[in-house]
Amino acid sequence: MNTLKMGIIGGGPGSMIGDIHKITATPSGKAQLVCGAFSSDPKKSQEKGKSLGLDQNRIYDSFQDMIYKESKLPQAERMDFVAITTPNYLHAEVSKLALEAGFHVMCDKPLSFDLEEAIDLQKVVRKAKGIFAMTYTYRGYPLLKKAADLVASQHLGNIRKVRVNYSQGWLSNMIEADGHKQALWRTDPTKSGNGGTIADIGTHAFNLLESVTGLRVSRLCADVSTLVKGRQLDDDTNIILEMENGAKGVLSVSQICTGEDNDLSLQIYGDKAGLVWDNSQPNELNLKYPDFTTDSIKSIEKEGESMTEVNIPGHSPYFTEGFQNIYEAFFKAIENHDKPLTHSFMLPGIEDGVRGMLFIEKAIESSNKKVWIELQN
Repeated sequence: MNTLKMGIIGGGPGSMIGDIHKITATPSGKAQLVCGAFSSDPKKSQEKGKSLGLDQNRIYDSFQDMIYKESKLPQAERMDFVAITTPNYLHAEVSKLALEAGFHVMCDKPLSFDLEEAIDLQKVVRKAKGIFAMTYTYRGYPLLKKAADLVASQHLGNIRKVRVNYSQGWLSNMIEADGHKQALWRTDPTKSGNGGTIADIGTHAFNLLESVTGLRVSRLCADVSTLVKGRQLDDDTNIILEMENGAKGVLSVSQICTGEDNDLSLQIYGDKAGLVWDNSQPNELNLKYPDFTTDSIKSIEKEGESMTEVNIPGHSPYFTEGFQNIYEAFFKAIENHDKPLTHSFMLPGIEDGVRGMLFIEKAIESSNKKVWIELQN
């Protein structure tokens, strides 16, 4: 397989996620960063591109300029795929433009500004030649794929109870008022959409729950709250769920849990066994049985494979491994011309993104109306 040429849109100076895309897509040698439009501010875009050693002619002032000019280059020179690391409100617009120009796309979550945009983009993806994938990062964790396999094999039996919790504390105070870059756009409804915390980490929790259990949420009753006075978007959400098989569930996400870095956990209970995974020990999966015994499954290092480890506050080294595994699945799909995507746990696609936007919209509707809401698309 020839080295794929990568472009990045977003991820300017001070951004964490853009750097993560670059360092996890390129270490295997299967991809090389060749261009980027890193900021809506041309000076900042140039600054970032130069720091990455890019040719000045391949550092663009806007994503529109980048996609147009790259599409006009000879096939051997132009980028093959683009990583979209912008705030939410640009995800769908940039994805659509890139797909229509013939590029493959790796997009951050959530998929779009709102559900209507998501459904429109889904139509574009289905017609496009390029492959569209998303970075629901925890889908790249080997032990969570193992968990999904155990559930699918009926090792747990009939699923009856599910719980997912994702707690952070970085928005415990009104840091957006002090100009905190990441907080500013994530708490701004013109940049983030109608969802704050529910969009930022709630979609992670929701996608993890559905992908590992293999079950869809059929309906929900939500309390979507803003607990820091003066904040424009939600920062705490608690939801009661009912799964399509009748199982009961709870999803809780918050970014105002003071002192918490990145506390994510998943519990699935069937009539034969229970399964427990915690991000504080991401290389361990615990199985619990009716006689109160426990089996522990631990991840095994992959021989001959080098995983990139980067120190990210609140995250384990498995976070970047998850990113890298998703990119490896993405590259394989490109190599095999796998369009439309066949189901792969480690390669989330457009359906995951649309489902996530449906979840945000229906949870907020449920909270506003204080009623149970069906979750179907």
